[in-house]
Amino acid sequence: MLQKKIAELAEQTGYWVAAEALALLSIPPDPSHGDWSLPCFSLAKKLRKAPKAIAEELAAKFPAPEGFAKTEALNGYWNFYADKAVFVQNTLNEIKEKGLEFGFAEQKNKTVAIDFSSPNIGKELAFHHLRSTMLGNSLALIFKASGYKVERINHLGDWGTQFGKLIVIYLRGNLPTDEQTLSNLTIKELNKLYASFSVLSKENPELEAQARDAFARLEQGDEFYRKLWVAFKEATLKELTRIYKIMNVDFDHYTGESFFEEQIPSVIEELQNKELLVNSQERDVVLLGEEMPPCLIKKSDGSTLYATRDLAAAIYRKKQYDFEKCLYVVDNGQALHFKQVFAVLERMGYEWNKDCEHIPFGLILHKNEEGKWEKGKTRTGTASLLRDVIEAASAKILAVINEKNPELANKEEIATKIGIGAIVFNDLKNRRLMDVKFDWDAALSFEGATGPYVQNAHVRLCSILRKSGKNTAELQFKSNELLDESSYDLIKILSRKGEKINAACESKEPSMLAQYSLELAEAAHKFIHNNRVIGSAEENSRLFLVYCAQQVLESVLELLGVAAVREM
Repeated sequence: MLQKKIAELAEQTGYWVAAEALALLSIPPDPSHGDWSLPCFSLAKKLRKAPKAIAEELAAKFPAPEGFAKTEALNGYWNFYADKAVFVQNTLNEIKEKGLEFGFAEQKNKTVAIDFSSPNIGKELAFHHLRSTMLGNSLALIFKASGYKVERINHLGDWGTQFGKLIVIYLRGNLPTDEQTLSNLTIKELNKLYASFSVLSKENPELEAQARDAFARLEQGDEFYRKLWVAFKEATLKELTRIYKIMNVDFDHYTGESFFEEQIPSVIEELQNKELLVNSQERDVVLLGEEMPPCLIKKSDGSTLYATRDLAAAIYRKKQYDFEKCLYVVDNGQALHFKQVFAVLERMGYEWNKDCEHIPFGLILHKNEEGKWEKGKTRTGTASLLRDVIEAASAKILAVINEKNPELANKEEIATKIGIGAIVFNDLKNRRLMDVKFDWDAALSFEGATGPYVQNAHVRLCSILRKSGKNTAELQFKSNELLDESSYDLIKILSRKGEKINAACESKEPSMLAQYSLELAEAAHKFIHNNRVIGSAEENSRLFLVYCAQQVLESVLELLGVAAVREM
């Protein structure tokens, strides 16, 4: 990699270490100023010289390293110009050698645990669950590509007062409790029950107290209540796993809150032994000073809370996985909760609490009838359930396919992949802390910064390779046939895949890869438009570049959790 040669040369100057120089490297906005720039501004104070003078001195003293045509100084930057033929040769050969894993890092023998999606049992996946699910899924793929072992955890909300509510409303309706009926329960039925509890509890406030009592009995091990709870959980998991399969999302562990029930007593005992637990208003809390409110550990009826279970989960994960990082991909509204949990871990003496990190994100917004953006319903006519949005998006894409390519094989399956890709890309192209505006027409468009636009670029590359009839493994290329502007620009963008993955990993921002995929798609479209491939004098070289672009774009789409379809 030519960037490493720049870093090695920078280290030879005695002014930088290689890693520092590599981090400082940037790409000049004007290509006439070189392929990479090393800024000298940080040296000004140390050397008591102007950055411009430092850059000029370095460019004069140190010859261009192997693989570079020249170096120049410009306005305090040390600019490096690659030998284009060498750069093309090295980049494309490395893509051929590594294929889809071009740009991936070596294995680090370090583990990252990622807690994402984590919906509540008894409720269907809502559209707002998309953000945690797909941000977490993409981060898991990015960390894996960055050399980490990844533990993907779905920390299901399968414990708590909401189960008291479901039990109360189920029994209030005198619904059957025999094994067969319970085994045939559906998530839609549970959703209706939960909604009816909300309505009835407004008219009968005593139902809330009954629900708290029911959960306390559940937590204490009531056999009948446990049977109902298991049935509610299994009915939900059937639908969850169906949706996850459609979206191509996998988990290594479905360890919900209930999983840590047996470990909670030892956590509470540890808090007591370390004299951290304080009784306040008949509740057990850990005081966290003036910087934040006390962390509630146990309610007056003896039942536990999210924080109690998250403490047990964090301690378990550290013992089980010895993680380098434990990431919690949860909306921004839970920021205080995680600050409290991490602060309690610190007071317990766990220095690894600093390795636990909340990965917050903003809301998904929809247009209301007045045209204003708000958190609310989609225009599918129902509450924003994720399955409804997927079905609606797939139907809209299928209508486009039926109009433009009605003979396409497996068009329903492809329409679903494009529809899901459009929804996911519409989310991931934004920095995660931003609120995301969801607009049907914008998200599903085949033009602009959309998933279908990027997928279409991949389809065009695959189509050219298919039509050529040539075996990509046997293709050869000549560097001097790929030095025109659109070819070289595409190759430069391909070469940056590794640094883009690294940047996305460091910042926990899949949006960096989404924006990179747009750059790739635009460069690929431009190359195809400006260069005839099949039947040209440079056919083999250009086909090879098409193959390399297809490999990189497919891999980047996969890292985003977007299907790299080959036809549309």
